[in-house]
Amino acid sequence: MISKKIGLTVTAIPILILSYLVSQIDIERYNIGAAINILTQKPYPKEVPNPPSKEFLVRQSPVIDEAIFTQEDVTRTIQKSVDNVLKGFKNDEYFEFNSYLGPNFVAAYYVIQKFLNHKGTELDPHTKLDEKVLYNLLSTTQYPDGSWANVIDGSVNFGDIDTTIYNYWALKVMGEPLDSPMMTNARRFILSKGGLRRANCLTRYWQTFFGNIKWNENIYIPLFIFGDNIFSRILNFEGRVAQWVYPHVLPITYSTYFQVQKDLGSRFDLKELLLENAGKPFDDPIYAERPAAPLEDISQKGEPEEAVLKVLKRMFRNQQPSGSFGGYTVSTLFGIMGYDDFIRRYPESKYVNEVKERIKKGYQFVEMMYFDNEAEYMGNLCNGRSWETILSGIALTEAGYEGPELVKAANYLAKKQRVNGGIPYGVDFEYASDFDDTAETVIFWSAFKGNKDFERRINEANELLFEIQNNDGGFAAFDRERQGFKPIEFVTAAFSDAAEIWDPSCPDVTGHVLEGFGEAGLNFTHPVVKKGIEYLINTQKPSGGWEARWGNNYIYSFGAIIPGLRKVGYDLNQPWIRKAVSWVLQHQNLDGGFGESPLSYKSEKWAGIGVSTPSQTAWALLGLLEIKRADVMDIGNSVERAVQYLINEMDREGKWEDKSVVGTGHRGFLMMMYLTYPHTWPLIAMSRYQRYFGEGEVDLKNAEVTSETPSNIIEKITAYAESVKPSPL
Repeated sequence: MISKKIGLTVTAIPILILSYLVSQIDIERYNIGAAINILTQKPYPKEVPNPPSKEFLVRQSPVIDEAIFTQEDVTRTIQKSVDNVLKGFKNDEYFEFNSYLGPNFVAAYYVIQKFLNHKGTELDPHTKLDEKVLYNLLSTTQYPDGSWANVIDGSVNFGDIDTTIYNYWALKVMGEPLDSPMMTNARRFILSKGGLRRANCLTRYWQTFFGNIKWNENIYIPLFIFGDNIFSRILNFEGRVAQWVYPHVLPITYSTYFQVQKDLGSRFDLKELLLENAGKPFDDPIYAERPAAPLEDISQKGEPEEAVLKVLKRMFRNQQPSGSFGGYTVSTLFGIMGYDDFIRRYPESKYVNEVKERIKKGYQFVEMMYFDNEAEYMGNLCNGRSWETILSGIALTEAGYEGPELVKAANYLAKKQRVNGGIPYGVDFEYASDFDDTAETVIFWSAFKGNKDFERRINEANELLFEIQNNDGGFAAFDRERQGFKPIEFVTAAFSDAAEIWDPSCPDVTGHVLEGFGEAGLNFTHPVVKKGIEYLINTQKPSGGWEARWGNNYIYSFGAIIPGLRKVGYDLNQPWIRKAVSWVLQHQNLDGGFGESPLSYKSEKWAGIGVSTPSQTAWALLGLLEIKRADVMDIGNSVERAVQYLINEMDREGKWEDKSVVGTGHRGFLMMMYLTYPHTWPLIAMSRYQRYFGEGEVDLKNAEVTSETPSNIIEKITAYAESVKPSPL
């Protein structure tokens, strides 16, 4: 009898929880049928083409059968590279080269400004966005099939649906005729991929503000998830998802609750991108020209309800000192959209003045990221100043440079170290320790032997890294054990096509952490190190490689793992390591370099395959150098051919520059270009080659900061857009 009562109680608990959850949901706003449709709809077929031949991948560099460089060539190349790195030293304090994820984000910002309509008001963003510059950039970077890519992948000749939608939308708002070749081709591409409704969730959310997608076609996240009730505390959304998710979902939740929307007229409509309208002529009544509708009066008396205030206050707490939401421009724009609705909806609220000031700061951050750097107009979504300072410091140290910039950079990072010992990624990330940055800072600070302050800071950093190792032995980017939680997986399922929701262990970060431990004097017998090595053994693919999280892709992991293992004194003469080396040797290009397309995240048949880039060549070289040095297997002349490729690239360009994507924002659908990578990783690799196999150290006494600044990336992109477009496969 007692067991029956217990069984009934256990059964009743989930029912009570579910009943509570349903009672908290605003049924009028939450279309359960639409939610189920989003969660259960089958993915639209996405074909991944076969990789091209090695002959196709050699497009700019000569084929290298044998290396012919001299010691003087190596010295000259290192000296040039040091000079190029020093050009990134800013404000006599840190290094900064910036990164970007594509001009489609600036295209979206252009349209969003029209929605907010703050120009000429007290909230005027005073934007630097020049419509003509943006138009020229978009019109010169479209692929022949009508698509755009968020960043250039030199191994393919097509883009993606979301980037193409953003750019098409901005061009339409600018007044580009719908029957122009540019728009016709883009429209054909979008419809071939399933149309507007097959865009990812963030694209659909932006479209919903303008009425192009209905609010009940998107997932509605109830406000109570961000409240103070027992269930919100159990869910602990902020404490379970990846660091980058919460700043985006929080303001989206506000806007979905109120179904924020404006009708700006037919120029902002995208009805022609819906499959049901495909083929309809433009004289069809649904395309009739329509002016913007009068702005609806949504004002209410007094203060908002408590649930809304709680979300607003959370938004306040999440907004960082420089004005961003969590350090990102997209989340910041979502926040500005929510703030804008709040001051129109609650004009009498005591929070209105504070909200206005926060809007201004948000604009300042977005404007700084999109226009006040070498990557202007290219979609610089977040600032990685610490990361760029770390890599630059390591590169110069490896080269033997001893200028004052190194001490200043090391002290800059010391000022940024958090109380828990961690190092943040960059501007407005001071609230979050980045474990990759922390490990690499340990490597940099280890160059200052005998400095008691840096030694203390290294110990503090390592104490943090000891604590945050995941249960599987690996290391993540920002937090420990944020690798999944079923209740939240249901809520966030609709976001998984636009962003990675979790922060899992990843081989690349684990390799860097091991290298940092080795620099600090730990070896493979230490329990934390041993567990990290076991993680790497357990996650190795049958082919011999590892999928990376933050660099593109298997080559990046190889370049992180092998040096890390070597640094902790691990015996590299192991079958699993030889397997990894054999894999990477099979993927060296005919020009001596290495490259990998981001398509490797969608199909393993692309693993290790792509046009050569200086960064990816350096990553492969970093691992191969340790194998050659340990003399555990015959790797032929692979090291020398890679060095020859880097020398050739420097001689031709005067600097190293990646002309194909090497980084990830989110694996498989949002790639990222790091302008600092080709300056730093190849210098690290070349300097180690010089130290291991060269003839003495390079004389860097004449290296100095020049007055020249890095050339503007937008000019380079538009100048060689045609040359980097691959021929049809």
